[in-house]
Amino acid sequence: MPLRHSEPVSSVVIAGAGGLALEIFDYLYEESLAGGPAVAGFIDDEPGRVPDGVPRPYLTTIGDFRPAPGQVVVVAIGAVRARRKVIERLSVNGVPLPAYAHRLAIVSREAQLGMATMVCPFAIVNRNAVMGDGTLAGVHCSVGHGARVGAYSILSPFAALNGDASIGEGCFLGTRATIYPRIHIGRDCVVDSHTGVRANAPDRQMISSRGTYQINPLRLPV
Repeated sequence: MPLRHSEPVSSVVIAGAGGLALEIFDYLYEESLAGGPAVAGFIDDEPGRVPDGVPRPYLTTIGDFRPAPGQVVVVAIGAVRARRKVIERLSVNGVPLPAYAHRLAIVSREAQLGMATMVCPFAIVNRNAVMGDGTLAGVHCSVGHGARVGAYSILSPFAALNGDASIGEGCFLGTRATIYPRIHIGRDCVVDSHTGVRANAPDRQMISSRGTYQINPLRLPV
């Protein structure tokens, strides 16, 4: 079952209304046509906002949302700080936030997916890998055996975390970024697109094929 929830799910609400929400709606809508739970609508802090062309209503703000019986929320936000903030606000209000793995993703039975984790189509999460709470693996990502993805970290499409590698909490991996086997990078790091990381890195680094820089928190791009 794509939604990993211990109780029956009657409907799904999508948190967020940007481009990622549009993609997630398509995934969930197709699954609803095959017998999965219906998509009830969207919640967002911009009143009335829904993705263009989507035939589902705006429901309410993040803070005012209270789920109906059997209703869960999938957080469709692709920026680290914003994603974390929304997940934390919903959690405080007791909103169910199950992990979601698309039916075309491959997730080992021995892998661990935290609360509000999302695994998109054609991504692979291998044996003994751990994806922390609120993490996101975009399309065609790979999380190798024994790898660790820190809470709220985001892997852009085609990013790869190889065997026994790890990234800390709140990291962002750009498209086709690669963390080599047994390499460890700290929390709040950004790895540039098409960059291979072959050496360990401390917290708050901008790692790029053009060089490595310490992140200015006032300019953190995530």
